[in-house]
Amino acid sequence: MLRAQKRQRPPTVLALDEIEEGVNRMSFEVDARALDLGTTDVEVAAPVSAQLTVSRTMQMYTIRGQVRTSLQGACCRCLSPAVADLETEIQFLLQRKEASDDEIEALEDQDDVDIVDPGTKEVDLVDRLHDAVVLELPLRLYCKTDCKGLCPQCGQDLNVDSCSCADDAIDPRWEALAQLKN
Repeated sequence: MLRAQKRQRPPTVLALDEIEEGVNRMSFEVDARALDLGTTDVEVAAPVSAQLTVSRTMQMYTIRGQVRTSLQGACCRCLSPAVADLETEIQFLLQRKEASDDEIEALEDQDDVDIVDPGTKEVDLVDRLHDAVVLELPLRLYCKTDCKGLCPQCGQDLNVDSCSCADDAIDPRWEALAQLKN
């Protein structure tokens, strides 16, 4: 006799009917590939760790917690590899109910509220985790806080060695301003 195998659920999937009334805690890690950041110059370098509190009151679910990971990319000053830790909060409300078109339209601008059909059994949080990480992406990555960058004239990495380029060279576009100073 063959038994049906129970389907293994990804850790980001909330089984709404299995969440007990009250406060529930959950934590999980998601492979970095699950959070493809698209065309950015930054990649998720480590598994995404989430510690969440899911509070259930009847058909209302409040999800709050911390999301942590590491990012990697090129230093914006010297183009060396750079790594940065990212930590952010996630919070939103999930409501299972039949909603009128007017209710859904009224909630379109509220990013922290989702209404799902009463028959919905599972909700995947991977999009919410993705959005939380994307909203916290740094504008620039640095290999170290005191990175000296590259010489604008010869391209030497000034963190490794100094260069012999003249510092007093004035950009010809600014020469008129330099004459005013004298």
